[in-house]
Amino acid sequence: MADELMLELGQTIKDEPSFTAPDGDYRFMVKDWDVSMFQPRDESTSKIPACRQVDVTLLIPYRDELGNIVYGQKVEHFKLLARLKFAITNFFISCGIGKRGDEFKLDFDQCVGKVGTCKVQQQLGGNGNLYARIEEFYAPDVAPQASMNDGIQFMEPQQPQMQQPQANYGYGY
Repeated sequence: MADELMLELGQTIKDEPSFTAPDGDYRFMVKDWDVSMFQPRDESTSKIPACRQVDVTLLIPYRDELGNIVYGQKVEHFKLLARLKFAITNFFISCGIGKRGDEFKLDFDQCVGKVGTCKVQQQLGGNGNLYARIEEFYAPDVAPQASMNDGIQFMEPQQPQMQQPQANYGYGY
């Protein structure tokens, strides 16, 4: 798992646009992952109980409305429930780790840096905003030959590096 980038008071930050790529098939690269807890809003009506989940950050480059290359980040949440293991196995297969019928060890470290293909569809959220949802992860042998982001390199957006203050012990050096 990657180290978390810490913000400093007084640092300049920028609002990043949400991932809203047009509908289509996209290549993605697995950036990193983390473990969290899923807590349903209403446990009495939720189909999924409170459980641990793995939050996988995918890097998906695409072209915005102006033709500029945007490096969108999409977090996929995989609930660690036996009845939902199909989603995890589909993801692993898409990353090229194993094939249908294989057994998989729940080791998301092996996915970091892997490239796969997924189907993205835009959906309207409850707040009226559009957001991108991953509809499907394709196995490499059935993935479309062409994708919406062909010809775009997987490069992580550059984060500004904070200058570390130099220790000054009052002796002038």
